[in-house]
Amino acid sequence: MFDADLVERRLRDEGSPLIDPGPPGRVTATFVFRVPAGSGIRHVYLEANGITDRHDPEAHALKPLGEGDLWSVSVVLPETWRGGYGFLPRTEPVTRPSDDETEWEWWRGVLGDLVTDPWNRLPSYSSMGQRPRSEAVMPGAPAQLWWRHAAEEARGVLTEEMRELAGVRRRIWIYEPPGLAEAGRPVLVVFDGKVTAVEIPLAPALDRLAERGVRVPLVVMIDSIDPATRSRELPCSADFLDALTGDLLPWLRAEWRTTASAASVVAAGSSYGGLAATYAALHAPRHFGGAVSLSGSFWWPRPGMPGQPDEEAQSVQQQLDGLDVHGSRFWMTAGELEPRLIAENREVRDLLRAKGFDVEYREFCGGHDYVHWRDALVAGAAALLGPAAAREPRRRG
Repeated sequence: MFDADLVERRLRDEGSPLIDPGPPGRVTATFVFRVPAGSGIRHVYLEANGITDRHDPEAHALKPLGEGDLWSVSVVLPETWRGGYGFLPRTEPVTRPSDDETEWEWWRGVLGDLVTDPWNRLPSYSSMGQRPRSEAVMPGAPAQLWWRHAAEEARGVLTEEMRELAGVRRRIWIYEPPGLAEAGRPVLVVFDGKVTAVEIPLAPALDRLAERGVRVPLVVMIDSIDPATRSRELPCSADFLDALTGDLLPWLRAEWRTTASAASVVAAGSSYGGLAATYAALHAPRHFGGAVSLSGSFWWPRPGMPGQPDEEAQSVQQQLDGLDVHGSRFWMTAGELEPRLIAENREVRDLLRAKGFDVEYREFCGGHDYVHWRDALVAGAAALLGPAAAREPRRRG
């Protein structure tokens, strides 16, 4: 049992969560929440990305520290874990989904009560309209090479365009980082563009491409509008891909002086966006020469999840059976603590390599989380774009 006064002193001195030694390769992290007086709160749950099991929320329920208002839970974590977390304070316990809602809908509703940790010293973050989260970084977590927590001003030019794409009028953000050429510009097309342009802006991280000798792309961030539009467009949509190749890329060449070489056009995204990027590089290799997939949703299609297609839809794994090798290159990453998709990401990696594709693959200790993707997106783009002095990558086929 922790002493409440000691815990509060440590929180003031060290910030949150409190980190103590654990078994080899692991640490003990203690998360603390102060229950407001008179709030009626009787249950507090920790929601930590990749750690909390939504099927057993009581496993990470906080308990009172003595008779005071501090509640805590201690969790043994991998020493390399990084992830977002928050607290779920409730007057009633978390219950299972009702008969008329999917598990996905139910859990998103539960997360509507999420609150951040005021003792955490890192900036909170939010994406895709979700509640803000705090960020925890264990002592052995690898440093992020492109992203920095410090507030930074972008040094390039961000332009917001309103444009119809795939029959939907939407915002498209276009970022010109320092060092971008005047013509023949490489292109980085990013799905879920509102996140990377506005919510978790990547511009300062992209500014480092030129500093580190990487070819600088024109960065095109496409708004996914809403969950329904996103679920229709991003999972292996031939119509949406046609809009990218027949409308977006020609417009970029005409108005933004971008390259006509597919080897210098990269698609990138996370979750459904990673699936969409991979689909683009597989099915439109004359337009997209590379794909950055961050925790790609290669479980698709799966009953009970949003955006489910008709019964004839094929997964990327099935699509690969009928494809010949061509020059597209892939940079993939996924979280070791993503039970709903890590096996599928490894499967797609192996199938791509068996077909002869150039694939760089890595895993991180974490869950389905922009805490990892914000750095990995730039890392993947840098790897596929290559050094500034190098010629355009050779393409097979």
